[in-house]
Amino acid sequence: MKNMQPDSSTANHGPNRTARCKSGNTMIFLLVLAVIIGVLFAVGLVPKMQDKQLLDIKEKQAESAVPVVRTVKAKVAPFEETALFPGNIGAMQYATIYARVDGYLKSRMVDIGDRVKAGQILAEIDTPTLDEEIAQAEADLKQAKAALHSAQANLKETSAQADAAAAEVRKAQADQSYASVTADRWVNMAERGAVSLQSRDEKNRALGAQNASLEAARAQKVAADQATAASAAQVEVSRAAVEAKLAGLNKYKAQQNFKYVVAPFTGVITSRKVDPGALITAGSQSTSLELFQMAKLDVLRIYVSVPQDISRYLKPGQKAELVVTAFPERRFEGTITNIAGALDPQTRTRQTETKVPNPDHVLLPGMYADVRLSVHRDDTWVKVPSDAVLPRGGGLQVVVVKDGKAHFQDVVPGRDFGDEMEIKSGLNNDDTVVVSPPDDLREGDPVKSSDPAAQ
Repeated sequence: MKNMQPDSSTANHGPNRTARCKSGNTMIFLLVLAVIIGVLFAVGLVPKMQDKQLLDIKEKQAESAVPVVRTVKAKVAPFEETALFPGNIGAMQYATIYARVDGYLKSRMVDIGDRVKAGQILAEIDTPTLDEEIAQAEADLKQAKAALHSAQANLKETSAQADAAAAEVRKAQADQSYASVTADRWVNMAERGAVSLQSRDEKNRALGAQNASLEAARAQKVAADQATAASAAQVEVSRAAVEAKLAGLNKYKAQQNFKYVVAPFTGVITSRKVDPGALITAGSQSTSLELFQMAKLDVLRIYVSVPQDISRYLKPGQKAELVVTAFPERRFEGTITNIAGALDPQTRTRQTETKVPNPDHVLLPGMYADVRLSVHRDDTWVKVPSDAVLPRGGGLQVVVVKDGKAHFQDVVPGRDFGDEMEIKSGLNNDDTVVVSPPDDLREGDPVKSSDPAAQ
């Protein structure tokens, strides 16, 4: 029997094989474990990822449900506004000078462009007809004065006669009183038989005669008084005639003073229409020839028509600037002096007068000029795009974004500039306003601005 010896190759590889088997099992175990862990991880993570994706989708859907609108910030409108208005420069005082008397122009002392002072003689008119009328009036006055002197003398005469009649009345009264006492005495004595009845009758007859004399004296006194009153009335008539003649004479003399044509104020002769020898007719009718035209140039005035939106802020004493194309290098400052109390219903404008100092007389009446007016508004307005203003319910509204929501706000409009509009009230500065709001936007709807800086 042979001894069985182990194979050297088998003896050498047995332990290694065992080790390899163990190592392989370990790898398989780890692989299986890894698979199991991966499966468990996948089972727990995938749902969470799916949930997150669903949330993201929902958030995107929620975000897409909020409308995105274009917004702007309301800005404060300028407190001052400047506007340019056309106008024609006119003289502060302007006069067309006519003659006050008829005649022929004897001499002319001034011509166009001359500067004259108030009261300066401009021309002299020859008035022969008026001179003769003055002579006639002086003669009539002398005649009236002579009639007055005659009436006054007659009044003195009748007054003296009235005084004499009054004396006769007093004398007759005294005689009548004496005759009455005497007659009473003789009547008493005749009753006692002391005197005869014939004597008594004589005394009574004497009393009757004195009574008649007294009545006659009184009648003469009345006639004398009436004559005196008539003479006094004649004196008053004569005195009135004298005053009338004197007034007529003074009228002619006053007219004679108009033979000298004088300047009514200090100014410049702008036109003259006559030469010496021309026939002059008094008055200012169309048939009368004007002598001169003159203007006062120290201060000029210009009228402009200001729209009602601006005129409400104008005040007398406010400064204005004149721009005259003839003097592009200069600016003339004026002052508003008068503002019309009503608007022109045709143009809805208000006439405004501005006075402009013109000490060097460079500005002339009739020049064209632009008046630049600057008005200051006391109340604060804001300005928004016109597309942000909506007509609703008979008024106007804007959509204001507050806390991410839309709010419809009633507003009172100011001026409309086409692309922009002023808001008097209902809106504050820096309010976020929606431009061209969607038609389906409602009160309280959430909105999102396309410009986050405007939120």
